[in-house]
Amino acid sequence: MDLPKHYDPQAVEPRLYERWERNGYFHEEPDPARPPFIICMPPPNVTARAHLGTASTFTPMDVLTRYHRMLGENADWLPGTDHAAIATEAVLVKELAREGVRRDDLGRERFVERAWEWSRTYGGAIDTQFRRLGFGPDWARSRFTMDEGLSAAVRRVFVRLYREGLVYRGKRLINWDPGSNSTISDAELEHVERDGTLWHVRYPFTLEDGSSGIEIATTRPETMLADVAIAVHPNDARYAGMIGRSVFLPPLMQRSIPIIADEAVDPEFGTGAVKITPAHDPLDYEIGLRHSLPMPSVIGLDARIAGGDVGVGDYGGLDRFEARARIVEDLRQLGFLIAETPHRLSIATSERSGDIVEPLLSLQWFVKMGPLTGPALDAYRSGRLRFTPERYGRTYEQWLENIRDWNVSRQIWWGHQLPVWYTPDGEEIVAESEAEALELAERTYGTTELTRDPDTLDTWFSSGLWPFSILGWPNETSELRCWYPSQVLVTAREIIFLWVARMAMLGIHFMGEPPFRDVVITPLVFDAIGRKMSKSLGNVIDPLELVDKYGADAFRLSILRQMRLESQDLRYNESRAEEARNFNNKIWNATRYILALPEGLPPAMTLPPNEELTLADRWILTRHRETIERMSTLLREYDFGNAAETMWRFVWYEFCDWYLEATKAAGNRASRAAVLSYVWNGTMRLLHPMAPFITEEVWLALPHDGETIVTANWPDPLEVPAFPDEARDFQALQRSVERVRNVRSELGLHPRDRVVVDAPANVPEEIAALLELLAQATVERAAPSGTTVDEALAALGVRAPRQLLAERYQKEAQQLRFEIERGERKLNNEAFVAKAAPNVVAKEREKLEGYRGELVRVEAALAQLKEPV
Repeated sequence: MDLPKHYDPQAVEPRLYERWERNGYFHEEPDPARPPFIICMPPPNVTARAHLGTASTFTPMDVLTRYHRMLGENADWLPGTDHAAIATEAVLVKELAREGVRRDDLGRERFVERAWEWSRTYGGAIDTQFRRLGFGPDWARSRFTMDEGLSAAVRRVFVRLYREGLVYRGKRLINWDPGSNSTISDAELEHVERDGTLWHVRYPFTLEDGSSGIEIATTRPETMLADVAIAVHPNDARYAGMIGRSVFLPPLMQRSIPIIADEAVDPEFGTGAVKITPAHDPLDYEIGLRHSLPMPSVIGLDARIAGGDVGVGDYGGLDRFEARARIVEDLRQLGFLIAETPHRLSIATSERSGDIVEPLLSLQWFVKMGPLTGPALDAYRSGRLRFTPERYGRTYEQWLENIRDWNVSRQIWWGHQLPVWYTPDGEEIVAESEAEALELAERTYGTTELTRDPDTLDTWFSSGLWPFSILGWPNETSELRCWYPSQVLVTAREIIFLWVARMAMLGIHFMGEPPFRDVVITPLVFDAIGRKMSKSLGNVIDPLELVDKYGADAFRLSILRQMRLESQDLRYNESRAEEARNFNNKIWNATRYILALPEGLPPAMTLPPNEELTLADRWILTRHRETIERMSTLLREYDFGNAAETMWRFVWYEFCDWYLEATKAAGNRASRAAVLSYVWNGTMRLLHPMAPFITEEVWLALPHDGETIVTANWPDPLEVPAFPDEARDFQALQRSVERVRNVRSELGLHPRDRVVVDAPANVPEEIAALLELLAQATVERAAPSGTTVDEALAALGVRAPRQLLAERYQKEAQQLRFEIERGERKLNNEAFVAKAAPNVVAKEREKLEGYRGELVRVEAALAQLKEPV
């Protein structure tokens, strides 16, 4: 097979991918006769587009699947997309707004139809991008979290949890996102540092005398309208006499509230006295529960002041931040504002909308987490669930140890609608279908008049079922029998809470064992100087642009080479993609050399008898075997960075720079075709999981067995002969060649200029010939030295040609004479010596003496060269 002079990834990659997909090379059926290797793809949002973080997470999945397929395992990478409820609804609401239509005017049924249409139209974009990146999941098995099968699993799980007492409806403090008009979970909060203000406010003891009272510090004056107490630490001596007394609420003087003691109060914050607003602050909520305090709300779902529970005076209807400004001004006018100081604080925002989240009391649906966390913690602590790097296991453990009940209801339309109906009397009916709900309602409450709950489930609820729902659960499918649990989950650290822990809890609860054995956490990707990538900084890199510029293989290698288990921050540098393109060109040129050998290549994977192998042959075969063993170990350990570096070094440095050059020696020509073909075939298979396209193109050009490298066998090290003694001799030769090359570099020799190497007589002729070729030297024999090849080569002497050295010394002597003459003129100048600082004059004298001494050495060397040899 003739290869073009240059490798063109833009021509090769689409052609090969179409062939792979057309022939079903990525597809698997459950096979209990083979060990399974299953990866469930973290389903990207239907709204998503590929970015560098996607590449750093999904490339390792493709590497592992290709590797285990080549091992002969029942390997399948199961893809899919997530309906991304909040994100998709936000996109559609904006799209409707551009058309002058409001969501509520459209109605739920038509809005959901629009969401389905949008998902079908745009949802495949990231799959197309994945193909461009060379990812090979089993596309025939792709699932969508709103598929009917997955939706049925969601309903089944919700109903079973409800009937087990693990799902309940209650009024509790939740995180309300005004930007998306929905609740969000704790794990979807993003805490950002911002500059704010700490207001010091006096709450008076009496209406008549506002000058006496207790001073508190707050960053949220707007919530004063819902204050129900002032709290101090029980051991704070400053307030010991005030506990049990009452004070009046400054903006609304008609209400009084008690002063209580609670150990949760930080005496060091502000004045040591804090206002308690249970309906609008998580810490206050816990204090309110402990002290059985009332919990009035004064902020509505629209983030405006509302007085449904208590009077709010003239502040009703104001936006929460408008109310803050008005209350602060009123406190100032009334004389209750004591001080206001700049204060740096952490504010909870929604990672979905970016809006400031409002803690609110709301009637919502929750999953009781306590009974689910125990088995999930035990799975980690017993070693049945492992993390790489291991430190993220502790992150998982800490979160589960401090988990709160999970608010799973969302006030949006796109998603899995709660399988909950209500009777006219407000009784709740939880069922998998409307027909079942009607039957239950009539049997239990004597009515068939039902209203369905409009809320939908948190997206992470359906994602939490992903490892078993995509295998057909609750049906007993062959996929579920053979492929659950999967072997590894590869994901990013920011969704350990959102996704990993929930999959572990739900998988153990419904399937009896963790959904995966290993969790591999991939690094976050930053720019080359360590900054987070953002549009505002202008440092966002589109991976598809890099694929266009360098090819998918080069991009994949650029990511993999920068991944390290010990570091979870990947500072991406585009220069690595350029280096990888050069690496691929090196592979291409080496292949063209192999295919152009005049003697031709033998049938696939055949080697000459051992006695016909040269020293170089034996060394490269030994290194090939060691590289197979090393690569197998690194991929088993998920050490992708060192795996990429191992292949880089073997291909570029050992095979191309050393062995391929050694095959040009006359004594190596008889065996070279077979060994080159054998090792290069195996090398392409080792590299294939990381660089799938160029390895397939090269492998198909070489003698090979089978249709595609995708399903070829992973090299078996036991099938590769090894010659450790000869390999050590060749490594000694390498060290000697590098010594000679260093001398050549120091002398600045032209490639055509040959040095003379004095080689002991006991250096074998085969090694001497390689020394001449690889070091561009003329070998002259010297007295024997040492008893081993290594010792003999260590005694090599290196000489440059006499004429070349003479010319070099003459030029050096000429330059030294010039410097000496310049220095003497300066020091003979009386004006310079008189005016210059003494240390300057001393330095010039020192330099002059140095030049004179160096000239003596050079002239002596020249004289020695003129003596007869």
